Amino acid sequence: MQEITGKLYSAGCNVSADYTLHCSNGQMTLINDDGTKLLAPLTDIQLGVAISGQAQDITLPDGSRFLPDDVNFRLKSDFDSGFIERCEKHKALVLSSIVLCPLLIYLLFFVVVPNVAASAVTLLPDGVAKTTGEQSMLLIEKVALEPTELDIAQQTEINILWQNSLAQLRLSNEKYRLGFYRSDFFGANAFALPHGQIVVTDALVTKLAQHPEALRAVLLHEIGHVEHQHSMRIAAQSVASTVALAVIFGDLQGIAELTLGVGSAIMQQQFSQDMERQADDYALHNLETYGYKAADFATALKLISHERQSEQNDWSKYLSTHPQVETRIQRAMNYQNSK
Repeated sequence: MQEITGKLYSAGCNVSADYTLHCSNGQMTLINDDGTKLLAPLTDIQLGVAISGQAQDITLPDGSRFLPDDVNFRLKSDFDSGFIERCEKHKALVLSSIVLCPLLIYLLFFVVVPNVAASAVTLLPDGVAKTTGEQSMLLIEKVALEPTELDIAQQTEINILWQNSLAQLRLSNEKYRLGFYRSDFFGANAFALPHGQIVVTDALVTKLAQHPEALRAVLLHEIGHVEHQHSMRIAAQSVASTVALAVIFGDLQGIAELTLGVGSAIMQQQFSQDMERQADDYALHNLETYGYKAADFATALKLISHERQSEQNDWSKYLSTHPQVETRIQRAMNYQNSK
Protein backbone atom coordinates (compact mmCIF):
# COMPACT_ATOMS: atom_id res chain seq x y z
CA MET A 1 0.00 0.00 0.00
CA GLN A 2 1.34 3.46 -0.98
CA GLU A 3 1.05 6.21 1.69
CA ILE A 4 2.04 9.90 1.46
CA THR A 5 1.25 13.12 3.36
CA GLY A 6 0.25 16.38 1.71
CA LYS A 7 -2.32 19.16 1.45
CA LEU A 8 -5.76 18.99 -0.10
CA TYR A 9 -6.91 22.22 -1.77
CA SER A 10 -10.66 22.74 -2.15
CA ALA A 11 -11.98 23.22 -5.69
CA GLY A 12 -11.86 26.82 -6.89
CA CYS A 13 -9.98 28.28 -3.91
CA ASN A 14 -6.65 28.13 -2.08
CA VAL A 15 -8.01 26.82 1.25
CA SER A 16 -6.10 23.68 2.23
CA ALA A 17 -6.06 20.98 4.89
CA ASP A 18 -3.54 18.28 5.85
CA TYR A 19 -4.38 14.82 4.56
CA THR A 20 -2.68 11.47 4.20
CA LEU A 21 -3.06 9.57 0.95
CA HIS A 22 -3.41 5.79 0.84
CA CYS A 23 -3.54 3.81 -2.39
CA SER A 24 -4.46 0.14 -2.59
CA ASN A 25 -6.52 -2.18 -4.78
CA GLY A 26 -7.23 0.50 -7.39
CA GLN A 27 -8.66 2.86 -4.76
CA MET A 28 -7.31 6.17 -3.44
CA THR A 29 -8.21 7.20 0.10
CA LEU A 30 -7.50 10.58 1.71
CA ILE A 31 -7.71 10.81 5.52
CA ASN A 32 -7.26 13.94 7.64
CA ASP A 33 -6.47 14.29 11.35
CA ASP A 34 -10.10 14.12 12.49
CA GLY A 35 -10.69 10.92 10.57
CA THR A 36 -12.56 12.37 7.60
CA LYS A 37 -12.14 10.15 4.57
CA LEU A 38 -12.37 10.91 0.87
CA LEU A 39 -12.51 8.00 -1.53
CA ALA A 40 -11.96 7.91 -5.30
CA PRO A 41 -11.15 5.14 -7.80
CA LEU A 42 -7.73 5.57 -9.38
CA THR A 43 -9.46 5.50 -12.77
CA ASP A 44 -11.42 8.68 -11.88
CA ILE A 45 -8.52 10.91 -10.84
CA GLN A 46 -6.36 13.16 -13.01
CA LEU A 47 -2.60 13.25 -12.56
CA GLY A 48 -0.53 16.38 -13.10
CA VAL A 49 2.47 16.36 -15.40
CA ALA A 50 5.55 14.96 -13.70
CA ILE A 51 8.17 17.72 -13.51
CA SER A 52 11.58 17.31 -11.90
CA GLY A 53 11.75 18.94 -8.44
CA GLN A 54 7.98 19.20 -8.13
CA ALA A 55 5.49 16.75 -6.67
CA GLN A 56 2.91 15.25 -9.01
CA ASP A 57 -0.45 16.74 -8.04
CA ILE A 58 -3.67 14.72 -8.10
CA THR A 59 -7.07 16.16 -9.06
CA LEU A 60 -10.15 14.46 -7.61
CA PRO A 61 -13.48 14.08 -9.44
CA ASP A 62 -14.99 17.02 -7.45
CA GLY A 63 -12.20 19.35 -8.61
CA SER A 64 -10.24 19.43 -5.36
CA ARG A 65 -6.50 18.91 -5.68
CA PHE A 66 -4.05 16.97 -3.50
CA LEU A 67 -0.43 18.16 -3.47
CA PRO A 68 2.02 15.71 -1.82
CA ASP A 69 4.74 16.99 0.51
CA ASP A 70 7.34 14.74 -1.13
CA VAL A 71 8.59 16.44 -4.30
CA ASN A 72 9.72 13.07 -5.62
CA PHE A 73 6.26 11.56 -5.33
CA ARG A 74 4.98 9.90 -8.49
CA LEU A 75 1.73 7.97 -8.80
CA LYS A 76 1.91 5.57 -11.72
CA SER A 77 -0.96 5.53 -14.19
CA ASP A 78 -1.92 3.92 -17.47
CA PHE A 79 -0.14 6.67 -19.40
CA ASP A 80 3.45 7.78 -19.28
CA SER A 81 3.44 11.15 -17.52
CA GLY A 82 7.19 11.27 -17.09
CA PHE A 83 8.15 12.31 -20.63
CA ILE A 84 8.61 15.98 -19.73
CA GLU A 85 10.49 15.01 -16.59
CA ARG A 86 12.87 12.81 -18.58
CA CYS A 87 13.41 15.65 -21.08
CA GLU A 88 14.26 18.04 -18.26
CA LYS A 89 16.86 15.60 -16.95
CA HIS A 90 18.42 15.09 -20.37
CA LYS A 91 21.49 17.35 -20.34
CA ALA A 92 21.88 17.48 -24.12
CA LEU A 93 18.26 18.59 -24.56
CA VAL A 94 18.57 21.21 -21.82
CA LEU A 95 21.75 22.68 -23.35
CA SER A 96 20.20 22.59 -26.81
CA SER A 97 17.12 24.47 -25.60
CA ILE A 98 19.30 27.16 -23.98
CA VAL A 99 20.96 27.78 -27.36
CA LEU A 100 17.98 27.22 -29.64
CA CYS A 101 15.31 29.23 -27.80
CA PRO A 102 17.02 32.63 -28.24
CA LEU A 103 17.85 31.67 -31.83
CA LEU A 104 14.23 30.77 -32.57
CA ILE A 105 13.00 34.01 -31.00
CA TYR A 106 15.50 35.97 -33.10
CA LEU A 107 14.40 34.18 -36.28
CA LEU A 108 10.73 34.76 -35.41
CA PHE A 109 10.96 38.51 -34.79
CA PHE A 110 13.77 39.50 -37.16
CA VAL A 111 13.30 37.11 -40.08
CA VAL A 112 9.88 35.45 -40.13
CA VAL A 113 7.76 38.41 -38.98
CA PRO A 114 9.39 41.00 -41.33
CA ASN A 115 9.20 38.67 -44.34
CA VAL A 116 5.60 37.66 -43.66
CA ALA A 117 4.66 41.30 -43.09
CA ALA A 118 6.33 42.40 -46.33
CA SER A 119 4.50 39.70 -48.27
CA ALA A 120 1.15 40.37 -46.62
CA VAL A 121 1.27 44.13 -47.27
CA THR A 122 1.36 43.64 -51.05
CA LEU A 123 -1.92 41.70 -50.82
CA LEU A 124 -3.81 44.33 -48.81
CA PRO A 125 -6.44 46.47 -50.59
CA ASP A 126 -5.80 50.21 -50.89
CA GLY A 127 -8.55 50.89 -48.36
CA VAL A 128 -6.47 49.37 -45.56
CA ALA A 129 -3.58 51.77 -46.18
CA LYS A 130 -6.03 54.69 -46.40
CA THR A 131 -7.72 53.83 -43.10
CA THR A 132 -4.42 53.12 -41.34
CA GLY A 133 -2.88 56.36 -42.58
CA GLU A 134 -5.88 58.51 -41.65
CA GLN A 135 -6.10 57.07 -38.14
CA SER A 136 -2.36 57.45 -37.65
CA MET A 137 -2.51 61.05 -38.83
CA LEU A 138 -5.24 61.84 -36.28
CA LEU A 139 -3.03 60.45 -33.51
CA ILE A 140 0.09 62.29 -34.69
CA GLU A 141 -1.78 65.60 -35.08
CA LYS A 142 -3.10 65.30 -31.55
CA VAL A 143 0.23 64.35 -29.98
CA ALA A 144 3.00 66.06 -31.94
CA LEU A 145 1.80 68.65 -34.47
CA GLU A 146 0.68 72.28 -34.27
CA PRO A 147 -0.75 74.59 -36.98
CA THR A 148 1.89 75.90 -39.36
CA GLU A 149 3.35 79.38 -38.96
CA LEU A 150 4.57 79.57 -42.57
CA ASP A 151 3.18 82.49 -44.53
CA ILE A 152 0.93 81.94 -47.54
CA ALA A 153 3.68 82.89 -50.01
CA GLN A 154 6.00 80.18 -48.67
CA GLN A 155 3.27 77.56 -48.74
CA THR A 156 2.25 78.53 -52.27
CA GLU A 157 5.81 78.31 -53.60
CA ILE A 158 6.32 74.85 -52.14
CA ASN A 159 2.90 73.66 -53.31
CA ILE A 160 3.79 74.65 -56.88
CA LEU A 161 6.99 72.62 -56.62
CA TRP A 162 4.98 69.74 -55.15
CA GLN A 163 2.31 69.72 -57.86
CA ASN A 164 5.00 69.94 -60.54
CA SER A 165 6.72 66.86 -59.09
CA LEU A 166 3.47 64.88 -58.90
CA ALA A 167 2.71 65.74 -62.55
CA GLN A 168 6.16 64.59 -63.67
CA LEU A 169 5.84 61.35 -61.70
CA ARG A 170 2.27 60.88 -62.94
CA LEU A 171 0.99 60.44 -59.41
CA SER A 172 -2.52 61.27 -58.23
CA ASN A 173 -2.88 64.54 -56.34
CA GLU A 174 -5.92 63.01 -54.69
CA LYS A 175 -3.77 60.35 -53.03
CA TYR A 176 -0.62 62.38 -52.45
CA ARG A 177 -1.21 65.44 -50.29
CA LEU A 178 1.23 67.84 -48.70
CA GLY A 179 0.70 69.34 -45.24
CA PHE A 180 2.67 71.95 -43.30
CA TYR A 181 2.91 71.82 -39.50
CA ARG A 182 4.95 73.26 -36.68
CA SER A 183 6.36 70.57 -34.42
CA ASP A 184 8.71 70.76 -31.45
CA PHE A 185 8.62 66.97 -31.29
CA PHE A 186 9.80 66.29 -34.85
CA GLY A 187 11.98 69.36 -35.35
CA ALA A 188 13.26 69.81 -38.93
CA ASN A 189 11.55 66.81 -40.43
CA ALA A 190 9.49 65.37 -43.25
CA PHE A 191 7.66 62.06 -43.13
CA ALA A 192 5.09 60.09 -45.09
CA LEU A 193 2.01 58.18 -43.99
CA PRO A 194 0.71 55.02 -45.72
CA HIS A 195 -2.15 56.72 -47.57
CA GLY A 196 0.10 59.32 -49.22
CA GLN A 197 -0.03 62.19 -46.73
CA ILE A 198 3.36 63.92 -46.65
CA VAL A 199 4.09 66.10 -43.62
CA VAL A 200 6.71 68.85 -43.75
CA THR A 201 7.58 70.82 -40.63
CA ASP A 202 8.15 74.56 -40.51
CA ALA A 203 11.67 73.98 -39.22
CA LEU A 204 12.60 71.94 -42.30
CA VAL A 205 11.19 74.55 -44.68
CA THR A 206 13.18 77.25 -42.89
CA LYS A 207 16.37 75.19 -43.04
CA LEU A 208 16.00 74.56 -46.79
CA ALA A 209 14.49 77.95 -47.67
CA GLN A 210 17.34 78.92 -49.99
CA HIS A 211 17.49 75.48 -51.64
CA PRO A 212 14.08 74.55 -53.09
CA GLU A 213 15.55 71.72 -55.18
CA ALA A 214 16.92 70.17 -51.98
CA LEU A 215 13.40 70.26 -50.54
CA ARG A 216 12.11 68.65 -53.74
CA ALA A 217 14.62 65.83 -53.21
CA VAL A 218 13.38 65.27 -49.65
CA LEU A 219 9.77 65.15 -50.87
CA LEU A 220 10.69 62.59 -53.54
CA HIS A 221 12.39 60.51 -50.87
CA GLU A 222 9.20 60.51 -48.78
CA ILE A 223 7.11 59.59 -51.84
CA GLY A 224 9.50 56.67 -52.29
CA HIS A 225 8.56 55.41 -48.83
CA VAL A 226 4.89 55.45 -49.81
CA GLU A 227 5.45 53.80 -53.20
CA HIS A 228 7.37 50.97 -51.52
CA GLN A 229 4.75 50.71 -48.73
CA HIS A 230 7.39 51.05 -46.02
CA SER A 231 5.05 52.48 -43.37
CA MET A 232 2.53 49.70 -43.95
CA ARG A 233 5.31 47.14 -43.61
CA ILE A 234 6.30 48.66 -40.26
CA ALA A 235 2.65 48.64 -39.16
CA ALA A 236 2.25 45.02 -40.28
CA GLN A 237 5.41 44.04 -38.42
CA SER A 238 4.08 45.77 -35.31
CA VAL A 239 0.80 43.84 -35.54
CA ALA A 240 2.51 40.52 -36.25
CA SER A 241 4.96 41.02 -33.37
CA THR A 242 2.13 41.88 -30.97
CA VAL A 243 0.22 38.75 -31.95
CA ALA A 244 3.35 36.59 -31.68
CA LEU A 245 4.13 37.97 -28.21
CA ALA A 246 0.52 37.45 -27.12
CA VAL A 247 0.62 33.82 -28.23
CA ILE A 248 4.04 33.13 -26.68
CA PHE A 249 3.33 34.77 -23.32
CA GLY A 250 -0.43 34.24 -23.21
CA ASP A 251 -1.25 37.97 -23.02
CA LEU A 252 -4.16 37.96 -25.43
CA GLN A 253 -5.38 41.33 -24.12
CA GLY A 254 -2.56 42.95 -26.07
CA ILE A 255 -4.31 42.06 -29.32
CA ALA A 256 -7.09 44.49 -28.40
CA GLU A 257 -4.55 47.36 -28.47
CA LEU A 258 -3.39 46.77 -32.05
CA THR A 259 -5.05 49.88 -33.48
CA LEU A 260 -3.30 52.20 -31.03
CA GLY A 261 -0.08 50.24 -31.46
CA VAL A 262 -0.13 50.69 -35.23
CA GLY A 263 -0.49 54.46 -34.88
CA SER A 264 2.35 54.63 -32.37
CA ALA A 265 4.57 52.44 -34.56
CA ILE A 266 4.08 54.75 -37.54
CA MET A 267 4.64 57.90 -35.47
CA GLN A 268 7.93 56.50 -34.17
CA GLN A 269 8.81 54.64 -37.35
CA GLN A 270 12.41 53.55 -37.74
CA PHE A 271 13.05 52.52 -41.32
CA SER A 272 15.59 49.80 -41.95
CA GLN A 273 18.68 50.52 -44.03
CA ASP A 274 17.15 48.58 -46.92
CA MET A 275 14.02 50.75 -46.76
CA GLU A 276 16.11 53.92 -46.67
CA ARG A 277 18.14 52.76 -49.65
CA GLN A 278 14.96 52.04 -51.62
CA ALA A 279 13.55 55.50 -50.85
CA ASP A 280 16.90 57.11 -51.67
CA ASP A 281 17.05 55.25 -54.98
CA TYR A 282 13.53 56.40 -55.82
CA ALA A 283 14.45 60.04 -55.18
CA LEU A 284 17.84 59.90 -56.89
CA HIS A 285 16.52 58.11 -59.96
CA ASN A 286 13.66 60.56 -60.47
CA LEU A 287 15.81 63.61 -59.84
CA GLU A 288 18.12 62.52 -62.65
CA THR A 289 15.26 61.37 -64.90
CA TYR A 290 13.44 64.71 -64.81
CA GLY A 291 16.45 66.96 -65.28
CA TYR A 292 17.40 67.74 -61.69
CA LYS A 293 20.53 66.72 -59.82
CA ALA A 294 20.93 63.71 -57.57
CA ALA A 295 23.33 65.89 -55.60
CA ASP A 296 20.32 67.97 -54.49
CA PHE A 297 19.49 65.18 -52.06
CA ALA A 298 23.04 65.30 -50.69
CA THR A 299 22.61 69.06 -50.27
CA ALA A 300 19.44 68.47 -48.23
CA LEU A 301 21.18 66.01 -45.94
CA LYS A 302 24.16 68.33 -45.50
CA LEU A 303 21.99 71.32 -44.62
CA ILE A 304 19.90 69.35 -42.15
CA SER A 305 22.96 67.92 -40.40
CA HIS A 306 25.01 71.14 -40.50
CA GLU A 307 24.15 72.24 -36.97
CA ARG A 308 24.33 68.78 -35.42
CA GLN A 309 27.20 69.60 -33.06
CA SER A 310 25.62 72.79 -31.74
CA GLU A 311 22.14 71.28 -31.44
CA GLN A 312 23.09 67.99 -29.81
CA ASN A 313 19.85 67.63 -27.85
CA ASP A 314 17.21 68.86 -30.26
CA TRP A 315 18.70 68.75 -33.74
CA SER A 316 16.62 67.38 -36.59
CA LYS A 317 14.95 64.08 -35.89
CA TYR A 318 14.80 63.65 -39.63
CA LEU A 319 18.35 62.34 -39.40
CA SER A 320 17.71 60.24 -36.29
CA THR A 321 15.37 58.08 -38.35
CA HIS A 322 17.74 58.03 -41.35
CA PRO A 323 20.93 56.16 -40.40
CA GLN A 324 24.39 56.47 -41.97
CA VAL A 325 23.97 60.03 -43.19
CA GLU A 326 27.55 60.45 -44.38
CA THR A 327 27.33 57.27 -46.47
CA ARG A 328 24.08 58.44 -48.03
CA ILE A 329 25.52 61.87 -48.80
CA GLN A 330 28.46 60.31 -50.64
CA ARG A 331 26.17 57.95 -52.50
CA ALA A 332 23.98 60.84 -53.67
CA MET A 333 27.03 62.89 -54.72
CA ASN A 334 28.31 60.03 -56.86
CA TYR A 335 24.99 58.76 -58.09
CA GLN A 336 25.14 60.10 -61.64
CA ASN A 337 28.51 58.39 -62.08
CA SER A 338 27.23 55.01 -60.87
CA LYS A 339 24.13 54.73 -63.07
